[in-house]
Amino acid sequence: AVESERNLCRLRHPNIVRFLHIAQPEPATVVVFMELLDGRSLERFIDNKPLDEPKIRDFNKQICRALLYLHSRQPPVIYRDINCSNIIVCADNTRIKLIDFGLSIKLSVSHFSASTQSPKGTLNFMAPELLGAGESDSVQYSRESDIWAFGCSVFQMASGSRPFANTKSLLEMTQLIDRRGAPALPDGRSAELRDFYSRCTAKNHKRRRSAQELLEHEFLTGGSCSWDSSSRWWFIRSFI
Repeated sequence: AVESERNLCRLRHPNIVRFLHIAQPEPATVVVFMELLDGRSLERFIDNKPLDEPKIRDFNKQICRALLYLHSRQPPVIYRDINCSNIIVCADNTRIKLIDFGLSIKLSVSHFSASTQSPKGTLNFMAPELLGAGESDSVQYSRESDIWAFGCSVFQMASGSRPFANTKSLLEMTQLIDRRGAPALPDGRSAELRDFYSRCTAKNHKRRRSAQELLEHEFLTGGSCSWDSSSRWWFIRSFI
């Protein structure tokens, strides 16, 4: 397992946290050397208040670039837990990075054919196919389930709250998605953003757009992405 986690050290992208080294000094201890980021989670950055569309465009472009990089790997890397608490907004408030790859997997034939007993990840961001809503009773992680979760992050940026925030159980959420699909964006959002969101959150996973297609969407091509270089620090995180 540790050997497979060391594959994270091969990831090189400006919007993905840098893994330096993963070691196992003792059977029950794994030590991860990672980039230390100065910033706060996107969820805290949002702080229950909707972001303006230029900021949503800027962040979404960076997230899509990171997803394209992961999904284009051979074999593809599926993040499985994209949500606003696993995205860091750096201290300059313009750059974002995906963090916490604890649930990520490399997609292979076995992942397509084997179903999981129960889905892992953040409930409000899980795709319908992971919840057994509409399509399948088996848990199938894929690029498309990552795209749905990304769409749910778009919803939180646009509305200020997590999708399905008022649901009280997995069953209630599954029934809501089955009947209505993803929740609608609040009033006042542009047609371009609404269309972009709908292409991330199609209930049928085959109709969701890829990260590459989303990067070419008019909502993202209408703006520019800020970037600069900054100093980095390193730290050791231990798991016992």
